[in-house]
Amino acid sequence: CSITDDEKNSAPSVSSRTSTSSQTLPPVLAHSFNNETNNTIKNQIEEDDDPSSSSSTAAKIRINFLYMSTLFAINHGCSVSCLGLANARLGSIGVWQSGVLYASYTASALFGASYFVKRFGSRNGLVLGMGMSASYVTSFFLVTLIVGKNQELVWLQNVVAIVGALVGGVGSSILWVSQGTYFSCASQLFVSNKEGEVLGNVTSRFGGNFAFVFLSFEVILRLLSTLLIETVGLSWEIIFGLYSLLSILPTISMMRVMDLERYQSLQNNNTLRPEDDGSDEASSPLHKATAALDLLRHDPKTKYLSPVNILFGLSTAFCSSVLNGEVIQKVLSDPNSTYVGLYTAITSTVAAVASLVFGRLESTHISRLHCGKEVIMSIGATSYLVIALIFFAFPDGSNWNRASLLSVYILLGVGRATYEGTLRAIFADFFPNEKEGAFANIILFSGTASTLGYALSVSGALECDEISKYCMEYSDNSIHNVLVMELVIIAMAIISIPSFWRAVWMFREEGSSDDLSNEILLIDGDDGGSA
Repeated sequence: CSITDDEKNSAPSVSSRTSTSSQTLPPVLAHSFNNETNNTIKNQIEEDDDPSSSSSTAAKIRINFLYMSTLFAINHGCSVSCLGLANARLGSIGVWQSGVLYASYTASALFGASYFVKRFGSRNGLVLGMGMSASYVTSFFLVTLIVGKNQELVWLQNVVAIVGALVGGVGSSILWVSQGTYFSCASQLFVSNKEGEVLGNVTSRFGGNFAFVFLSFEVILRLLSTLLIETVGLSWEIIFGLYSLLSILPTISMMRVMDLERYQSLQNNNTLRPEDDGSDEASSPLHKATAALDLLRHDPKTKYLSPVNILFGLSTAFCSSVLNGEVIQKVLSDPNSTYVGLYTAITSTVAAVASLVFGRLESTHISRLHCGKEVIMSIGATSYLVIALIFFAFPDGSNWNRASLLSVYILLGVGRATYEGTLRAIFADFFPNEKEGAFANIILFSGTASTLGYALSVSGALECDEISKYCMEYSDNSIHNVLVMELVIIAMAIISIPSFWRAVWMFREEGSSDDLSNEILLIDGDDGGSA
């Protein structure tokens, strides 16, 4: 996808990466895109050439994007619901499983995820990523089933949990890079087919819509475990089996989602995807595999955006292992983890509503009260800072009550909304021509931080000899220091806000430089004509 001329005032001008090769599709793509599919898309393109149909085409793109968001939300909602229950239901192996999940998630962002998405397209990446994520969910069902059948098969339980995390981490990496690329491409195609739209406003709305759908289904799926246990009395085997089924069905349906890169390639009378001809360095297999690192080296904006991602990753790991795994059980006297799903659903509910509100505030022509993306991101970082300060003041949960517990989960929802919606819209705005590498950078830094957070939560590096104010006793009777993680999160929150604003300033400077270059070119052209 490329930015149209209407975008020059909202984003730096970029060159389109389109291929002029007339080669045929690789064999692996031939199974997905046969002649009948190509003819169908070409017929749609011929209809879209009529100016009167542009608005209709834009509406179809938006509907298709919402359909993709719904399928994505159901599949990934099952994954995050199981992730939230990992420590509570599986104990220490659950924390290790979460750490392995984030480790493979991060490693795949460095080597592999961007290659697949660049090579085979974001729609196909969504299908593969969802399928692999479903295997992670299924591992919970298998582990619970194994333990219920034979207590002596603990080694098999551990193997299934770790293998499921490895596969699920790779799948999640491909899934999120694909989602970011699809989101960016859909926004750009919508702008090109909708007169008067500006890319920055569209990414705000699309980002808010995606986050709302994504988080709304997460609420439902997180509540599912609590409701089924409390009202019906189902076992955890049945609940995890239901999660497994719900994660598999959307994967099959995702094959019906429109392939936007393919659409644009055929629109340009091109039989290949923009990157498939290998005609330049950017199309090389090495660049595709290491797009995240290449962008990190060559574009300084990514460095200044990284603290925000690190902050989210550390906060997620800390709250998942300490808040969900330990504090909530002490405050509510809930050893069976019955209310973990309920309180994490509160976070998702707040995030869903906030993402919709933030999306409208960021879009200049919808809301009278305009609030830029940079302000919204600062609000999100501040939320994580306040959470860390609350833990710093009351670290072990002994002085907590339901109100303080609720306030923390609400703040988590505000921070989550800015990460799932606003931050992804910012990356779509800042890196319109390197979508895969940009969204892989989100995974790289947040995943690395989460992996570190989970590792510190279960390793002996932060163990204490005796219980004290900042040495908390876990449910497995081990004693861990929580002060280090709290101080790291506080420091990262303080750093991330000015660092993020620095990246915003650099982006605006790039836009000003491009506008000045265009004016100089116009003046030179006029002088040449008069001469």
